[in-house]
Amino acid sequence: MGWNSWNEWGCNIGEASVRKVAEVFVTRGLKDAGYKYVNVDDCVCIGRNTNGTLIVDPVKFPSGIKALADYVHSLGLLFGFYTDAGLKTCAGRPGLWGYDNIDFNTFAEWGVDYIKVDWCNVPSGTTPEQRYPVVRDALLATKRPIFFSVCEWGVDK
Repeated sequence: MGWNSWNEWGCNIGEASVRKVAEVFVTRGLKDAGYKYVNVDDCVCIGRNTNGTLIVDPVKFPSGIKALADYVHSLGLLFGFYTDAGLKTCAGRPGLWGYDNIDFNTFAEWGVDYIKVDWCNVPSGTTPEQRYPVVRDALLATKRPIFFSVCEWGVDK
C-alpha cells in the first residue's frame, strides 16, 4: 500500500511536501500498518538535456530525485515515480515515447522502486498491446526490481 501525490497536490508538488509525507508514514504508524510506497506523480520533470535525459524541476526538487528517493529509503520506505507511455505526460511534461531506455535507466539510477506509466498523448492508432511490451522491456533491461503499474484509461475496450 502507499500514497500518490496527484490527488492531494496535482502539479503543486515539491520535495519538501514529499519528505513530510514520508515522515508522516513513520511517525503516524502508517509504515507499521503496511504502507510502504511514497509515490510522486506528474509535473516533476521540465524537459530533457542534450543527451535526452530528463531534467527535474530544480525549484520544486532542489536536491534532485535521487536524493529524495534516498531520503525515503532511509525511513525504510519505497519510492515511486510517474511517467507516461506517450510523447508527453497528462500534464504536458516529457513522456517516455522514444526515450524508454534512457528514462528507465534514469529511474533505476535514481532508486525508483515503483513506476506508474500513464496513457496520455500516445500517438493515434497505438494500442496498449503494442506499446506496453516496449515499455516493459526497457524496464526489465535495467535489472532493477521496479513495481510496474500501468494505466490505459479504458481505451482498449
